[in-house]
Amino acid sequence: MTYQPQHFTAPDGTEMVVLRAADYARLAALAEDAEDIVAGRAGLASMEQDGAVPGEVVALMINDGLTPVAAWRRHRGLTQSDLARRAGLSQVWVNRIEAGKGHGTPATRRKLAAALDAPVWALEGGDE
Repeated sequence: MTYQPQHFTAPDGTEMVVLRAADYARLAALAEDAEDIVAGRAGLASMEQDGAVPGEVVALMINDGLTPVAAWRRHRGLTQSDLARRAGLSQVWVNRIEAGKGHGTPATRRKLAAALDAPVWALEGGDE
């Protein structure tokens, strides 16, 4: 025998439905899955627009304690001298930024981001 939901109108006029608990739980799970899909799609769209940080870069920052600039440089397989040359900076200045002893101007951050092929915002963070 198949269960049929019970429909009724509450005294305030609200339409109500009584379901089996298992059916309600299934519908609630489906609704949660739909919310997760919407959030995931929004996250993907944001990454496409703003760029993303590769997992290897995140791991270098967390596991090795590197600053964002140092992690991106290592991820790209560059030496400090390579990065300095690409960004038009001195190797000493790159070293100071990576060590967290300097931050650079916004123009410097843009040069580093371009040289690392990384979003500027991704170079901000732990070294501030």
